Amino acid sequence: MDEQILKIEKRNIFSKSWHLFCSTDQISNPGDYKTMMINNQPVIIIKDKNSSINAFYNVCQHRGCVLLDDDGNAKSLICGYHGWAYDLNGNLKATRGFDKQKIEIENFSLKPVEHHVWMNLIFVKLQNEHHDIKKTLAKIEKIISPIRFDQYSYHSRVSYKINCNWKIYMDNYLEGFHIPLVHPKLNDAINYKSYKTETFKNFSLQWCHIKSQSSPYKKSSSNQKAFYFTLFPNILLNIAPGRLQTNIIEPINASSCNVHFDYYFDHIEPNRISKDINFSEEIQNEDIDICERIQAGLESNGFDSGILSKEYEIGVSHFQDYIENKINNG
Repeated sequence: MDEQILKIEKRNIFSKSWHLFCSTDQISNPGDYKTMMINNQPVIIIKDKNSSINAFYNVCQHRGCVLLDDDGNAKSLICGYHGWAYDLNGNLKATRGFDKQKIEIENFSLKPVEHHVWMNLIFVKLQNEHHDIKKTLAKIEKIISPIRFDQYSYHSRVSYKINCNWKIYMDNYLEGFHIPLVHPKLNDAINYKSYKTETFKNFSLQWCHIKSQSSPYKKSSSNQKAFYFTLFPNILLNIAPGRLQTNIIEPINASSCNVHFDYYFDHIEPNRISKDINFSEEIQNEDIDICERIQAGLESNGFDSGILSKEYEIGVSHFQDYIENKINNG
């Protein structure tokens, strides 16, 4: 795997894409904030005194120091380097070492980051490109109706470091062809013959019916389907009855990535949640093993190029076409 290609991907793809940040119930009170590094850029999301959500680059405008780490609650944003202070709307309020009357403080507000809230999920974008995530999310909302994530509650995050290129993980997710061989328990929980893949601009969908008698998910008389959405380039929405699991795939270098699982449930039922998360953990460990084996194979002298099934791997082909176009055309 080539580090130079990853640099191009970060410049042409990740810097221009929408990124899933968190949910609104993770910043439920005024002053609550979350921080994250997105494509090597420090970003903060914070709720102001009127409960409006703001997104900024998490960088002091005095000397460029990162303002806050981790998550928490603050009445103001104070730089730990020289003490400049900002209100929850990013306005510079205290300029330690400077006379406010002699500098134009309005020119030193925190730099905003574009954000969009959809069914309690907060997305951010670093550059002002033409991709309108609202159209994509509106299509997804129509497909999954009557499911509403704004009626779900955030539960927990589980993160994994995987020794494979981020695109290997994505390719593996984008087809169910491997399920009968790699995921025997998942294969037993779904109706594999019903598995379908549909492609759209900037995203794809895999879905199938669930066998309720062997499913770890909420039992109901309707919506016994699993939906697997891929929002390009690196956001996954795994939707099962009563549960949303989001995945964020974060490149570390050309041969490793982090994958963050966030769990949301319509009702907090400890036994069902524990069963769901344990089941997901088992599936993820199987995927980690197969992805790391693929990484080793691709780095060997025994492989040049493969072939994709036009029936079972159209999601992989769709994603690879997207990547190739973005790398070549920006």
